[in-house]
Amino acid sequence: MWGALPPTKKSRQLGSGLAYSLPFAMIRLPSIVACVAALLATPTMAHADQPSIDARTWRPSTDPSASMVVEPVMTPGPGVLSFAGFANYAYRPVTLSNSGVGMNSLRPVNHALGFDAVANLGIGTRLAVGADIPLVAYQTGQTGSPGLAATGSSSDKVPKSAMGDIGLTIKGTLLPNDAGGFGLAGIGLVTLPTGDRSSFAGEGSVNASARALAEYTLLFASVQASLGYHLRTNHHTWPAPEIGGYRFGNEVPWSLGIMVRPGVLGIDSDNRQRWEIAAHGALPAGPVGPFGSGDPGSSALSPVLLGASNRIELGHYRDAFVLVGAEVGLNQAIGTPVVRGIVSIGWAPRDHDRDHDGIPDDVDQCPDIPEDKDGFEDDDGCPDIDNDNDGILDKDDACPNVAGVPSTDPKKNGCPAPDTSNP
Repeated sequence: MWGALPPTKKSRQLGSGLAYSLPFAMIRLPSIVACVAALLATPTMAHADQPSIDARTWRPSTDPSASMVVEPVMTPGPGVLSFAGFANYAYRPVTLSNSGVGMNSLRPVNHALGFDAVANLGIGTRLAVGADIPLVAYQTGQTGSPGLAATGSSSDKVPKSAMGDIGLTIKGTLLPNDAGGFGLAGIGLVTLPTGDRSSFAGEGSVNASARALAEYTLLFASVQASLGYHLRTNHHTWPAPEIGGYRFGNEVPWSLGIMVRPGVLGIDSDNRQRWEIAAHGALPAGPVGPFGSGDPGSSALSPVLLGASNRIELGHYRDAFVLVGAEVGLNQAIGTPVVRGIVSIGWAPRDHDRDHDGIPDDVDQCPDIPEDKDGFEDDDGCPDIDNDNDGILDKDDACPNVAGVPSTDPKKNGCPAPDTSNP
């Protein structure tokens, strides 16, 4: 995951009122998102002759510091505007196994090439809003007998290109971790019914979701998990009920990932890369129950994917980036591809001394964590918690630059033991 982009002292003062009030607003984020969805949704009924589902099991984060799945708890900072484009290819993302339409397997979507244009704007020190415009650039699927029409669609094949449902995001930092440690954020997403309902990229109604994002960050790595709730304002059944259709309803999205800076391994001396390994997916949350409870079709509605990516900062000031990643489906749930590849390029102008320790990011070996300025190796940008390597942290060491021994006396703790050889 990319490091956080802490705001300047001036911007902290300007955004302090928003920062203090934000945690209380974010506690009610799921209710707010649900109300927005209810206000925007129109009481349209799902057409039986179209899939009317968004089967894309991956949507990019609008945060400019995000990787393929993992994204930071911290927001970019006040006034930071960023843009990115994501191209992705999925092989067999929509497959019906034992479909009951005259063959063992039906593949409505065999190959899918998509593109997402995203933008993000930081508001205050703890809030950001974003937008994602997804497009199906080109896709092909199985045609002929039995074909897609046998599932209840009015067409025998998916459209070659289409627009997807536009997503609007809001993200708030509840517990900041810009200096490392534990952090917590809330993320809301509302999707608008702009997608082609026959393309497996459009729901035909407004949907909303809210997620809690927890992260623990060290100097060179971070571990992250998220859990949320996705509300479908219109539940759909696909394929047709008479051939054993699946009921697409509410979901519980989840993710778990780790980000590592390979510079700690001596591979990336400029500290430009961030490696990610992450799993993500969803469980049905009504009307179909998870793990087969209440409906035998829950396994088809429980995608699980495992992926890896590398994000590389470009240019002298590292305002541009490229992201390359891939993931594989670990089951045969609808929307889970055999494999998906992702390439992204973006522009995210930022403060070039993110941790404000006086050491520019291009030479700072720890650009997200400030130097401790204790007179010991203060030029590398990394805090030194035990200067003399005697196992006693500097904050408790009475002699932080000379190796010593533990002592119950705070004034002697960490200092060399007295010489008792000459009484």
